[in-house]
Amino acid sequence: MENQLHGPIKNEFKRLKGVYYLDNAGSALYTDSQINKITDDLIDNLYGNPHSSGRPSNICDELIENIRHKILKHFNTNSEKYSIIFTTGATGALKLVAECFKWSCTSHKLKKNSPQSKLNISTFGYTLDNHTSVLGMRELATGIKMLCLSPTQVTDATEVYLSTSSKSNNSLFVYPAQSNFSGVKYPLSWIDKCKKGVLNKYTENIEPSKWYVLLDAASYVSTDHLDLDLYSPDFVAISFYKIFGYPTGLGALIVHNHRGKPVLSRKRYFGGGTVEITLSQSRYFVPKTKLHEWFEDGTINFLSIIAVGHGLNTLKRLTGSMVSISQKVFELAAYLYKKMCEAKHGNQKPMFQLYTDTDYTCQKTQGGIINFNIIRANGDFVGYNEVKNIADNNKIVLRVGCFCNPGACQMHLKLTNQQIKKNHKIKGHICGDNFDLIDGIPTGSVRVSFGYQSSKQDADKLYSVLISSFRQNNVIKSPNLEMKLIIGQTCLKVSRIFVYPIKSCGFIEVNRWPVDTYGLKYDRTWAIINEKGVCITQIQEPKLCLIRPQINLCKSIMVLNFAGNLNNNSVTISLENYSHYKIKTGKICIGSQVKGFDCGDEVAFWLSTNLDRPNLRLIKCIDRTSIKSNNHDKSNMNILAANQCSYSLTTESTVNWIMRKLKDDITDVDFDSVLFRFRSNILVSGDIPANSEVNWTKISIGKIKLLVHSPCVRCKIICIDQTKANQNPNILSVLDQHKWKGKIIFGIYLKYENLISIHDMFIGQHVDFQ
Repeated sequence: MENQLHGPIKNEFKRLKGVYYLDNAGSALYTDSQINKITDDLIDNLYGNPHSSGRPSNICDELIENIRHKILKHFNTNSEKYSIIFTTGATGALKLVAECFKWSCTSHKLKKNSPQSKLNISTFGYTLDNHTSVLGMRELATGIKMLCLSPTQVTDATEVYLSTSSKSNNSLFVYPAQSNFSGVKYPLSWIDKCKKGVLNKYTENIEPSKWYVLLDAASYVSTDHLDLDLYSPDFVAISFYKIFGYPTGLGALIVHNHRGKPVLSRKRYFGGGTVEITLSQSRYFVPKTKLHEWFEDGTINFLSIIAVGHGLNTLKRLTGSMVSISQKVFELAAYLYKKMCEAKHGNQKPMFQLYTDTDYTCQKTQGGIINFNIIRANGDFVGYNEVKNIADNNKIVLRVGCFCNPGACQMHLKLTNQQIKKNHKIKGHICGDNFDLIDGIPTGSVRVSFGYQSSKQDADKLYSVLISSFRQNNVIKSPNLEMKLIIGQTCLKVSRIFVYPIKSCGFIEVNRWPVDTYGLKYDRTWAIINEKGVCITQIQEPKLCLIRPQINLCKSIMVLNFAGNLNNNSVTISLENYSHYKIKTGKICIGSQVKGFDCGDEVAFWLSTNLDRPNLRLIKCIDRTSIKSNNHDKSNMNILAANQCSYSLTTESTVNWIMRKLKDDITDVDFDSVLFRFRSNILVSGDIPANSEVNWTKISIGKIKLLVHSPCVRCKIICIDQTKANQNPNILSVLDQHKWKGKIIFGIYLKYENLISIHDMFIGQHVDFQ
């Protein structure tokens, strides 16, 4: 096994620049020479719309036909057996079959007292491990039987029920050649087996069907050879970017001419050259006879199709064959799998929960994918977002979540239907959000996947980062944090106060400030929402920190400036006069939603212009509720757009501690640049050990009584320089080496113990703690 990229392949990916790319199941990487060949081709040649006449169009049409043949040859077949229909991707191919398949949706009524009578309807069968694009097919196959099977059920189906009735119905079975979740390769022998009718054993009270097979090959063909001469599915769905990275948004449905073509008979829409003749004043048309001409509505994406030819050429030139790619990615996955199986904490508990369907000993059954979660020494799961943040900071590209495969995710994580529905209805968890753990249980996992450009160095880098970041010698606490403190033997004071009027935007530093039931008055009172109604933060847009607010309490106005704006333009909004504005809601990333007044078009335009993001709106929050509920989130009664609690606090000792740790990594580090990254409301001075605040339970600031809610668990926002919006991962990396109970924390969250009356907070106030 190679230790690093060699020869031609190494020279093809100069843009990686130290990045370890382990998301090949998400998208393959295009090569430098591939893009150069495409560019040279388009510069040197004149290609016209293939639906037009003239030499440029004729040349383009001939080239596209040659590329169809080249694609079929790549899968070891020809145009006598199969046809290529270009689509927007594998999802488009799956949707096309669902829309056009000749379903048998009518049935005769069961006769009374006649148990032998059976329905004459189609069945849509699919495996539990499938992409959401397959699950979406159900909605276009209405009025028929749904059949969701486990892999074991398909394997165990051995009885053959062939229908000889001339009125037999057509049924469709869909399965992935390779799971995009675990990388298991499902037997291609299922194709012939299912076409023989073995699945009829699972369809009681239904007439035996004639079964057709649709193979979702998008994941499989990215790193393996699909031999359509040896195996003959009726339909195959693929995406080209999964194979060689470019072009995106282009795939194909490969249709068996003798079996698949006759049952694609429900196509109704036509347009852009798919008919031989049609009339405007009468519903009359004659479809074109060639399969792809009838199904490819409108002008095909001809320039991208031309790029497919260069992708196939490059792949063959660099790798020789898909068989060699399959061998390579399997060996890399097996190598990493073995290391992860052996990884243990100091107490000999395993570090990794691996979600596998094989033992990685056979290339024929396992692809180049590993799926896992990390377990702490005490048995708690690490949220996959924490893993992703660590990977990002070490230039490792991987993927987290459920990978658009809810069935496999549910099966491997052992999540019940009730749990998933509860997580959505009560907790507000949806696909793609930041909920990685709910009640300590993972909602998804981490996936790494290898490609032909991958090397042993990629696997070793990932492994070493995960070991150094998450392996624990001591279960109870990290020995690196100075936590001991003798209560009552030091004098603490408020040294600085910060207000953040708009969630995730710049701060106002004040000497004295009023407080109200939500905390410091106007702190995290406004939020910026995008066109989807989601409150954006610096995770999505680091430039939010360049929005600098100024509040004039006497005039009751807030002025917003944008740092670095050469025009020095600003916008002014009222602090209180909002009765005439519309009410909007915005989803907060931690699963609640805020309701507030829309602040108008002027500030919306200002935000969108300066942040270069369309359709942004500023809302002044007036209420916060749990998503999917009309009830208040009881744990967040006294906050609006803040993440956790009314206040966040840290100490000068803790900031100085992190500064000392950073001096070897950041030459221009200073106290303020570190402090500002953590976006605390209150800074406390006094002679106390660093990080000792995490042991406090209560504090008093003057007459303000506060309870410690929890330590502040930190994300990659602390890597953003709050004065320039530049990012440096060193701070998160340092904190990662000094975890508290396995978590990356800095400072503490505070909430009111019992707010009886309103008082100002000011610098110099005495701080008592317990």
